[in-house]
Amino acid sequence: MKCLLIILFSLSLIISAQEAGDVDYVFASIAEADKTPDVVYQLSLSKGKLEVFPENLSRFSNLKSLDLSKNKISLLPAEIGKLKSLEELNLSKNKIYNLPFQLKELTELKVLLLSRNDVEEIPKEVGEMLKLETLDLWSNNVKRIDPNIQNLTNLKVFDLRGMLLSDEMKKNLVEWLPNATIQFSGGCDCGF
Repeated sequence: MKCLLIILFSLSLIISAQEAGDVDYVFASIAEADKTPDVVYQLSLSKGKLEVFPENLSRFSNLKSLDLSKNKISLLPAEIGKLKSLEELNLSKNKIYNLPFQLKELTELKVLLLSRNDVEEIPKEVGEMLKLETLDLWSNNVKRIDPNIQNLTNLKVFDLRGMLLSDEMKKNLVEWLPNATIQFSGGCDCGF
């Protein structure tokens, strides 16, 4: 009986922590978030069939986590750099092929998830995102990574699986990022 009371009490705490304005509350629509823009810390628009990046997200000045995964977004606007409080950005499963230089303005960003897109190049600006700890590029078309990436001394996880990278590029990345766990796809002995 005592155990059941503890479980019920714990559940009530979890439920009460999920109110708008609480740091753990995840807003699921722009309309809902617009009612209290100053207390929007997490916004998830995943699976929203969005074809363009939502406009004016900078009005959510305290936004820490933005999930735009599983949409059809192909371009990231310059406005993305205005999300100054952002710590986590999930853009997985979109159609993004180019990373704008304004990404470097996300000075608080720790997690950048870009898996299953069409990204071809990691520009030098990504190397200026000094708080970045996780960079997920699994299953993209990356052909070039700027050497400036070696400035990411806080990077812990760098996922490059699902891409064919040259042995030279792999060697460079291991040298440039000695503190990171870099995940590569296994080689192919395809007989070519």
